[in-house]
Amino acid sequence: MSYKIDPRKQINAVEARLAAGGDDAATRRNLRTMLVHMKAEATADFDALMATVSPDAAYTSFNVGVDSPHSPRSKDAVAAYYRALVENHCHQIEHDLDRIVADRDNITTEGDIRIAYPAAALRAMGHDVPEDAPYYLYEARLMIVWGFDNDGLVKCEDSYGAMDGFAGIATRPVQQSEICTIAG
Repeated sequence: MSYKIDPRKQINAVEARLAAGGDDAATRRNLRTMLVHMKAEATADFDALMATVSPDAAYTSFNVGVDSPHSPRSKDAVAAYYRALVENHCHQIEHDLDRIVADRDNITTEGDIRIAYPAAALRAMGHDVPEDAPYYLYEARLMIVWGFDNDGLVKCEDSYGAMDGFAGIATRPVQQSEICTIAG
């Protein structure tokens, strides 16, 4: 079945990178941490997700700036960000990666991102969306630079987006049956 949102795409891309071999031990460790992080996010497993985050975490979304709530600057702020993501059901994400560049300290991922935004969350954000669908499709291009600490935990997800994924979102309804869900 073809889904509008399929989180297996990013998971499969990282698994393929790991299976290809050739990376040193630290890079493989970081790729494995990123994989656990992605799976935990996709399954809304908050505890497993936070177990991958460094005590020194600070994320930056360069599209909205350092002072935005989307740029949490401490582990507690990252926890609040992920808790809101899970509680508001904004964790149904597909990042169709066409590029992964990895070394001992950083991994850069790039691809088209699709997020099932709940209609209620969009309305709370000021978007005028019809009542006829539980979700609406956010679409953009996204590059993330993942930084890792000496223990292989995620210390940053610095993101750079192209396109306004909210533009025209009211015309892209999504039903739950069009979203691939994976078990934890």
